[in-house]
Amino acid sequence: MTLRYSVIADIVGSRTLTNRADAQRIFEAVLERASEGLALLQAPYPTVGDEFQAVAYTLEDALLLTLRAQLLLPPQLQLRFGIGAGRIEEFASGVHRQAPARGRGAESAALQDGSAWWAARAAINRAHDVQDASNPFIRTWFMAHASVESEFSSHCQTCINAMLSLRDHSILKLSARHRRITASLLLGKTQVEIARVEKLSQQAISDFARGTGAGLIQSSLIIAEAARA
Repeated sequence: MTLRYSVIADIVGSRTLTNRADAQRIFEAVLERASEGLALLQAPYPTVGDEFQAVAYTLEDALLLTLRAQLLLPPQLQLRFGIGAGRIEEFASGVHRQAPARGRGAESAALQDGSAWWAARAAINRAHDVQDASNPFIRTWFMAHASVESEFSSHCQTCINAMLSLRDHSILKLSARHRRITASLLLGKTQVEIARVEKLSQQAISDFARGTGAGLIQSSLIIAEAARA
């Protein structure tokens, strides 16, 4: 069976949201936009309670999906992510109904299980534990199931999570405007287009892309290039 990357997301502080219904609409719209152009076996969809799930063909696409979503969300709304590498089994006898995307009818998808989902669940639980312990900025964690450790050694997983920790911290330090600018750049918008929307000069966008946002943008572009290779 082919290696796949399951993504589980849950809402940070869902019980404290003043308008849960409005927040849900924002989360779904953001995840839909974050998915644009990515190689996803299953686009993000809400499941039960405050949870969303998706499946990516590559680790790079899973990383880009979670990054874009964090950048596109307004500061008061946040998601926590677990990414799991492993196998996925589909069972045609069980079907769940996927929430309809805007302008389209509901789609059905086969019930899924397998080691990628087990790893994703362990990863999001780990992210929650690390966040609660002493690192409140942590939003993303990666785990590979033991059955695919030939693809991802423990050292490799440690390096990925170190990168994700730096990424999460970098996002936390960005202002709401800088998050929007970074997200727009990663979604392929030109500096002129972004400047027009943000009511800034093109030079201001360029300065940000080469200054404060340079590391986050460049690392993301490297991942995007790897995904398309």
